[in-house]
Amino acid sequence: MSDEIGVKDVRKDYKLNVAVVKTVIAVFAKPVMKYIGAEIERYTPKNKTFILISNHSDPLDPGFEMYAINRYMRFVAADHIARAKVGGWLITKLGGAIIKHREKPSSVLTDEILENLKAGIPVGIHAEGGTSVNGETGFISEHTGQLVKDSGVALITFRFTGGYLRSPRWSKSNRRGPLYGKVINEYSAQELSKLSVKEITDIIRRDTFVNVYDEQRKIMGKYRGKNLAEYVERILFMCPSCNTIGELHSHDDLLKCDKCGYTVRYGEDAFFHDAGSGLVFDNICDWDKWQIKSWKDIVLSAKDGEKIFEEKGQIIYEINGSEKNLVCDSAALCIYKDSFHIIPENGDEKTIIPFDKIKKVQLALKDSLLLIDDKNYFEIRCGVPRAASKYVAAWRFLTGRDYF
Repeated sequence: MSDEIGVKDVRKDYKLNVAVVKTVIAVFAKPVMKYIGAEIERYTPKNKTFILISNHSDPLDPGFEMYAINRYMRFVAADHIARAKVGGWLITKLGGAIIKHREKPSSVLTDEILENLKAGIPVGIHAEGGTSVNGETGFISEHTGQLVKDSGVALITFRFTGGYLRSPRWSKSNRRGPLYGKVINEYSAQELSKLSVKEITDIIRRDTFVNVYDEQRKIMGKYRGKNLAEYVERILFMCPSCNTIGELHSHDDLLKCDKCGYTVRYGEDAFFHDAGSGLVFDNICDWDKWQIKSWKDIVLSAKDGEKIFEEKGQIIYEINGSEKNLVCDSAALCIYKDSFHIIPENGDEKTIIPFDKIKKVQLALKDSLLLIDDKNYFEIRCGVPRAASKYVAAWRFLTGRDYF
């Protein structure tokens, strides 16, 4: 692709994108922020073209970021967003999002980002991928630092606090409560040219890091809503009292282990409180870190050929480009030391996905699991809340990768 053609392609709907986004922000930004209690600090960029990198805690983050700097940006968005019937069209066509197609090499996404920057269009990236799982900024790869280094443009870092408590990734419903966002720093292309990829990555990790519970302890804001604990088992899967997996269930503001009866209450301060069983962890992040470490010990101690875990009632879809087709409406998903097994409950032939063939195991939306190998792209959902993160963690541990 020549430079001229590349620039022409990425600017095709640019004026439409700018007009739509600016109109939406002008009409809805202030009323929405007032309603949900968002405080977004305004900032004027020193550079015309830049990459903005932020932590990601709330679905509205891109709008807040564009409001903060009063500039249109093209945000990198996951492919499952593009497949949404109405929202996908709005985000890709009218919003101009750069779609990350998970089955394609990362170089394809990198090239598109660089083409936009070359055309003078700022790009926004939530480098940890999806919204935070447990309230702490997730892992940020050095590939992000390499992208910034290769881009030759400025870097703006941005940080949100409180969004995860307002709109937890696991929750059934949102709550009303404080959310804060501001630019942390702006680094010129000249400054960045003197830094290594590792130094740039370290800057991004430092500037965008937040543990929302550490921040909440300082302000103790109230996050009011209904059914505050419901669906927290989308992230918490191991009981800290009896160590049983998959027996935690939520109702209203309570989370209870059906095996041993351990119960906690989720409060408007976003912390757990004693409900008569004692309190092991008072927040989701600490609980999640403990369970992941315990889960690591379990999966790594498994023997060859041993089934580590099985979960029934899984709904299997196969992704082909922009199409999502139902494969099975009820299947068991099993973890072995070297593979995932999908076993249809109607007796159809099972599918074995060897770990050495898998390219990606990732989370999507609230609790969808994505399994991508060299031939297939599966999206696995469930009719009841369950923690898809345990499958991601198991695959990473069993293939020698870090999880946190």
